[in-house]
Amino acid sequence: MTASATTARNIAATQSIYAAVPAGDLQTALDLLDPDVRITYYGTDEIPYAGDYHGIDEAVRFFTTVGQTIAITEMEAWKFIASGDDLATWGRQRFRLLATGYEWESEFAHIITLRDGRWLHFRDFMNSALTLRAFTD
Repeated sequence: MTASATTARNIAATQSIYAAVPAGDLQTALDLLDPDVRITYYGTDEIPYAGDYHGIDEAVRFFTTVGQTIAITEMEAWKFIASGDDLATWGRQRFRLLATGYEWESEFAHIITLRDGRWLHFRDFMNSALTLRAFTD
């Protein structure tokens, strides 16, 4: 596969996950994860889904915890930078805490490593202080 074909495949997979997650389409997201996936969400223990998740079962636990606590009401990626199977994305997300209706938004940077067009390692960088406020106010 050429470098441009790999880049196109990786961006397409990432855009599909970005569309599936806010839509609540967990199966599409899972289909685009490598069996050895690792999801890293940086944050404090007060954020229920913060942590480091390894493998499909833990990825399901991550997405289930997210879906039980918040709604991702908007997710827009506006920049993709690719180097082989490494992909960096920048964008903006909007959230609603299900328990209270509290809403917030943050820009994000995601660093993603893919293998054969599937996410192998996903790292989420955003303003976690705003997320912490949602869970502690």
